[in-house]
Amino acid sequence: MTEPIEEKSDESSSSFNGEPPIIIEPTTTTETISALVNGSSLVDSNTIHHSRESSPQTVRRRSSSVSIIQALGNTRHLLSTNDARKRNFLVGASRQVPENTANDINSVFPSGRVLTIMMVTWNTGEASKLYEQNYTPTARQTIQPKERMLDDMSDILLPTFIDYVSDLIIVCTQEMSVAKKRIDWEILLQEVIGPAHVLFHSIHFGTLSLCIFLRRDLIWFCTEPEEDIIKFRVVGPVRTKGSLVITFNLFGTSFMIINSHFEAGHGTEGRANRRLNFYNTTTKLTIPHEFIQRTVQKTKRITALVEPYASQNTESNSSVSSTSRADLDITKSCDCVFWAGDMNFRIDISHDQVLELCKEQNYKEILVKDEFRLSQTNPNDIYAAFKEADIEFPPTYKFDLRYDDDDIYAKHRTPSYTDRILYRDKPTSLIECTQYKSVAGVKHSDHKPVLAHFRVKLKPGLHTGNLSYGQFNHEVYKSGCKQRERHHSLGVGVAHNPKRRTAIQRSSVCVIQ
Repeated sequence: MTEPIEEKSDESSSSFNGEPPIIIEPTTTTETISALVNGSSLVDSNTIHHSRESSPQTVRRRSSSVSIIQALGNTRHLLSTNDARKRNFLVGASRQVPENTANDINSVFPSGRVLTIMMVTWNTGEASKLYEQNYTPTARQTIQPKERMLDDMSDILLPTFIDYVSDLIIVCTQEMSVAKKRIDWEILLQEVIGPAHVLFHSIHFGTLSLCIFLRRDLIWFCTEPEEDIIKFRVVGPVRTKGSLVITFNLFGTSFMIINSHFEAGHGTEGRANRRLNFYNTTTKLTIPHEFIQRTVQKTKRITALVEPYASQNTESNSSVSSTSRADLDITKSCDCVFWAGDMNFRIDISHDQVLELCKEQNYKEILVKDEFRLSQTNPNDIYAAFKEADIEFPPTYKFDLRYDDDDIYAKHRTPSYTDRILYRDKPTSLIECTQYKSVAGVKHSDHKPVLAHFRVKLKPGLHTGNLSYGQFNHEVYKSGCKQRERHHSLGVGVAHNPKRRTAIQRSSVCVIQ
């Protein structure tokens, strides 16, 4: 028979509390795990009633321990010994036998294989306060703008009309200040999103930035991300136009994320430039590498064999290789494509007409003259392959920043829906857009941020490719969590906090004892 174990404590604490020593009764590990698996309670009412007669602290200690164990049991997948002995490398992730492909995905998504995605696009207009706010304030005058920035970023990344934080958070920005460090921006995003997510991958080029944050426990089921940059023509000394692209697999579903800044301009020339930007992005990609090697490289080898014979025909020596390469839409290689950015699509009506329709909230009438929506009416158009949710918000560009209290459009530009979020799916991986909104309260730029919330049902594993082995940006995660803790300790960004701590001023008096 096992004797009860008496917890040892030092004499000072025992005499100070004046209470008997705490008795911890032994618990069988097998029974505890079994209770967790079966979902039964670990605390029996009779045991609690009997414990009260001996020591009230015993019940409190045991109840606290039980609650912690139950929390761990609900959040951890218990791997059976038989599955572990099958040596399938990663159950449900890669190189496994078919009967085990759904094990991990079902444990990570117990209520269904639905992945939630939040995608944001924002032309920041080189807003100077974005980076200057990324520090720990020590005085009231510096706390106020920091709080405003945190509130604005929370409205963008964590909107209140979404009940739960999304599993995948994608942040696409354009016209970021090239004079500032991109890591400061990433740390700010990490601080706002919180420690439950990590920066899975990011890519920056000129004034463009693309950051992908993923739920922390999902990084073990991703392939290594691949990236590419499609450069448009140079306008000025700094690259401001182009497309940033990242591809990766999550379980058995392949994703392509694109952030673009298309060329501006009204009229025929502006529309032609944007179509060329769109076309070049879809056809000049060099990722996913496996798809390119399997499809494009094979096409090039065939072309090399055919070209000597084709050159003998004067009518067909134009471009055998160019047509075979250019007609291939690389974005079709992935199950789910999410494409956001400042696409500079214009409205083909007058400034006053747009303002009048905005007053009536008749946005459908404005979209009748929208450049993108007009092109989509042709099923053979290059834009027709992509979908967009219904737009029920006013044009997001261009606002006059001289009026901070009201949203007033600049008089010299026709208000337009330049900031867009598009997507394309396949029958095996359907995308559902549940929300598509602009964030009207953010006034740092002449553009309004636009966000979309999606739901995607993931496929089980058996994908190919190199696993990422849980990689993420540790430096950004560590710095973001530390900054979040510092601001919270100061009361910065904490709702309804009347007592905000401020740093103690340094004394200028020297005291000698």
